[in-house]
Amino acid sequence: MRSIKHYRAFQIDPDGHVFGCINLVCDNDEQAKREAAALVLVHRIELWRLDQRIAQFDLPQEAVHQ
Repeated sequence: MRSIKHYRAFQIDPDGHVFGCINLVCDNDEQAKREAAALVLVHRIELWRLDQRIAQFDLPQEAVHQ
């Protein structure tokens, strides 16, 4: 039986405040990282599983300077 894990991808504004959360259900951390990285459009994303931060994805440099 395959084990699924629940993750949260928090959207972080430029001041460092959380303003949104996207729930992800993935097979493992690597899949969750790929899905969270795809969410980086306008805001930074922090990926968490329970109380552990798995990864942080910043905006591309060209988006920061616009």
